[in-house]
Amino acid sequence: MAKQLTYRPLDNIGINGLNTQANPASLDSTWLTKADNIVIRESGRISARKGLRQNILKTSAKIGSMVEHEYRSGNTNYTKVMASVGSSIYTIDFGTPDSAFTSAHTVSNSTSDWQFVNFNHKLYGFQNGVSPVEYDSGTWSNPSSKPSGVTTFDPSCGMGYYGRLWVGGLTENNDTLYYSDTLLGTTWSGGLSGYIDLKTVWGADEIVAIAPFYGQLVIFGKSNIAIYNNPHDLSNLALTEVIRGIGCVSRDSVQAIGDDLVFLSSTGLRSLSRTTELDKVPLSDYSINIKDSLIRHISQSTNVKSTYVESEGVYVMSFVDKNITYVFDMKYFTPNKAPRVTIWKFDSDRHPSSLAYTESKGFLIGQQEGSIATYQDYYDKDYSGSSVYTSNSYTSSFATNWIDLGGSVVASLLKKLTMVIEGGSGSMLGLKWYKDFSPTPSKTTHISLNPITTGAIGLWGDPSALYGDVKYTPIFGLKEYNTSLTGSAKHLKLEMDIEINGFVASLQDATLLHKQGKIR
Repeated sequence: MAKQLTYRPLDNIGINGLNTQANPASLDSTWLTKADNIVIRESGRISARKGLRQNILKTSAKIGSMVEHEYRSGNTNYTKVMASVGSSIYTIDFGTPDSAFTSAHTVSNSTSDWQFVNFNHKLYGFQNGVSPVEYDSGTWSNPSSKPSGVTTFDPSCGMGYYGRLWVGGLTENNDTLYYSDTLLGTTWSGGLSGYIDLKTVWGADEIVAIAPFYGQLVIFGKSNIAIYNNPHDLSNLALTEVIRGIGCVSRDSVQAIGDDLVFLSSTGLRSLSRTTELDKVPLSDYSINIKDSLIRHISQSTNVKSTYVESEGVYVMSFVDKNITYVFDMKYFTPNKAPRVTIWKFDSDRHPSSLAYTESKGFLIGQQEGSIATYQDYYDKDYSGSSVYTSNSYTSSFATNWIDLGGSVVASLLKKLTMVIEGGSGSMLGLKWYKDFSPTPSKTTHISLNPITTGAIGLWGDPSALYGDVKYTPIFGLKEYNTSLTGSAKHLKLEMDIEINGFVASLQDATLLHKQGKIR
């Protein structure tokens, strides 16, 4: 008697994101073993990331750091974006993309690796081995004030909060935290300025980053974390907790996200969580699903930039020297209480060298080739001047874990894969499959995506134009695609590559059809 077909819905395929830590044979179809250039939508569907659209003509070197600065003129507040390139700090005029770098301020012996801090309508910059800089009402300066007893005032990190500036990581005294006089970011001696010596707090360590956290002062060392209460009232400042053995390896990995303070340690991405039930601040491991991979990258480079993209609900962390960007989706936590993870990769020198989230421009990506890009559309667009853009496609790739076809000794005859895909007009999907833990895949099956189109072509030509991507852009809907599978297997792994060339593509559903075969 002929065997009946078995229909196996791949329910919630990839909804938990990437997992390179667990044994792939023990994972279910909600996990992915590869997740390149994708995002997981709120609906749980696998979708392509957006593109990087350059907004200005590139300069001669990478964009090392960026900041949005709010300043006051008269009774009105204004904002501008600053960016550092080489030894200079520029104001960025997005209205003139061919000559966007204006008002340069050059700092001798500096690089572009600044930490910018907004404080009391002024902007301050800190960098290892370099004296601080201040921007006030359109003028840059190099303040000469320094704490008493300090020969060379060159803090590597800073924070503007609780009514004063806080800095640390001085070359000659890297385990002492200094704070300025009240509301006076350039007054470091006299008044209500002072310091906290951490030698007796955590022993031998150095200050890497400083952050506010729900009325507390958090000081990150490389191997320890010190937490103080009442930083707004120095007369009652008190050490509340020292977390030993866990520190921060990258200043620019620290981000406040809701009730979390996220940072990169030597053992992965961690967070300090605020709770009302516990006196102590609990520590969480957010990279548990990619732990070994992340630790390997940390051992190779700690040149990391990060930001929290509020509009997308994701923490983005880029290893600048390796062109690998991890995206932690903070809207959804997996069953083991970690945010789901995907990876972004970029061709050429488009990959991030700095990241920032701004109120005026949204998510900004400073690139290695010297341009500033926004996260939009579904092309990686390069700007070459005179309003000329070159659109470059990119590939979104993902792979499932090993799918158990239901028989420990009985192989299944592979018949068909049915997929429901939204969008992707004109894209080519490449499908290959692996059988029974073999590293050798099948030949790639190519499927042309051609969904039904409704609506008129954008009236303004460019979908990013005002109203163009809302009212006049065509809608590319859902379509079912069927492809034959060959061979027999007890375990099956699927891998898909989709070329993204202007339109988003999203996998909505997948069903595997197979039939019982021979015992083997």
